[in-house]
Amino acid sequence: MEALLKQGYEVRALVRKTSSTSHLQTTSAELVYGDVEDYDTLLPAVEGVSIVFHAAGKVTPGWGRWEEFEKSTVIGTNNLLKASTDVGVSRFLHVSSYSVYGGQACGSAPVNECSPCKVECTPDTYYDYAKLKAEETVFSYHNQGKIDVTVIRPGMIYGPRDRLNTDRVYRHMAKPIIIWPGKPTARCAPVFASDVAELAILAATSSKAIGQIYNVAPIEYVSFKEYCEAMIRAQGGRRVHVTIPYRAAYLWATLIEAWAKLRQTKEMPYLTRSTIRFLRDGQYIDGSKARRELGWEPKVSIDEGTKRYVEWRRS
Repeated sequence: MEALLKQGYEVRALVRKTSSTSHLQTTSAELVYGDVEDYDTLLPAVEGVSIVFHAAGKVTPGWGRWEEFEKSTVIGTNNLLKASTDVGVSRFLHVSSYSVYGGQACGSAPVNECSPCKVECTPDTYYDYAKLKAEETVFSYHNQGKIDVTVIRPGMIYGPRDRLNTDRVYRHMAKPIIIWPGKPTARCAPVFASDVAELAILAATSSKAIGQIYNVAPIEYVSFKEYCEAMIRAQGGRRVHVTIPYRAAYLWATLIEAWAKLRQTKEMPYLTRSTIRFLRDGQYIDGSKARRELGWEPKVSIDEGTKRYVEWRRS
């Protein structure tokens, strides 16, 4: 949103009545209350809009009931597409995820936009499967000639106001003793939020991007441990590093999940089995298409990005 406002666009933000709008109210964006799960509330939000940027959905990989993912991500995407076409919106930018590639995204070779998407619907992959079904809905509208669409598939987004990945890494790396499950040396694809926003705008405003998919990934890959070490450098101070067996970490995550379910906790636990598997498997995606076709280049390094996050967090 900040990137759109900075480039001179008029922005309307869809917010739920339960959402915190303290930051949004400091901007010039127009706020409209609604919910992607409720079609009727979406028409006022998209009326008179030229481009819809759709990033709403349940983001708790490996945690939650299928019905929750289906309502927010699959049905919610269809509702927003229907509302957009009903009022004549011309462009629709859908923020998907690298996870639609399934296990291929953690192989020895990077997956590109031509790689097939294979995701089974299991409790551990509800998020991934819902994102894939949402993509299919997006392209069904496009193929029927109802609206011009573009899909972006980011890797690991991090930066200010991220309440999932960056928040957890920051809190864990701030501890004097850092516990590593196994050796988290698998590749990961951290991309700073402002770089993702820049690509989203490029993709949503370029005629070349109509009907296209773009991975969002760094040029040079790092391991998740290297990303975490950048966060530690930004925080300053010394840390004691301890490595425990991967299986022990997986068992510990299993117990944490079981306790959360026993307590009927809706919030995603601090540590899950999905997180542990990510540390082991990583993510490897090819982002060259966006650079080649749209001229996009990620500008923020992990050292600069983690520094900005720490400064924002401390302020």
